[in-house]
Amino acid sequence: MFSKEYMRKQQLNKLTSQAGRWEKTASELQIYQKLLSSAVWQDANVIAITLSEPLEFDTKPLIVAALHSKKTIVVPRTLSGHRLQFCRLDAATQIVRSNFGVLEPVESSVVVEPARIDLAVVPGLAFTSKGERLGFGGGFYDRFLAEYHGAVISCAEPARFYLGTKWQVDANDQAIANIVTTSGWFSLKQGRG
Repeated sequence: MFSKEYMRKQQLNKLTSQAGRWEKTASELQIYQKLLSSAVWQDANVIAITLSEPLEFDTKPLIVAALHSKKTIVVPRTLSGHRLQFCRLDAATQIVRSNFGVLEPVESSVVVEPARIDLAVVPGLAFTSKGERLGFGGGFYDRFLAEYHGAVISCAEPARFYLGTKWQVDANDQAIANIVTTSGWFSLKQGRG
């Protein structure tokens, strides 16, 4: 079992080597098809999703598909105390790069309360078939998920997915109820989703 810090470094190296390669794009295309045809996606009216960076699963096609289907997209903004606030994303939303180096809406954006979010698409560096998630180290999503009661999904291309646990899992780590991969859909028997 590896430490989270070690696994983060390993995953960042692995994902950097895969960025921009066709294999990553081809895997993402397969995952988009599975997610977009699912009932959990089709039934969701308000979807929380990140504005992805190059090393992350590319969320832009999901955002476009959601907006085309007249769904409401909300994206996270980081707050003090390692908390997230979700704001509506549309053509008028102003986006800036945060102190953490991620794209997020400005402070004056329209806030959407978590109770209104039907589906949260959660990012991560790695996932397991048991729903374990290796995040980026801030605990933002673990705090959010501890209080969120809607459907939860993560998308994991092969470089991001493990059948078994490879890193330490802490008591405050929140499991992901549904993980969509190129090889199938992994859902927890117990939990959200």
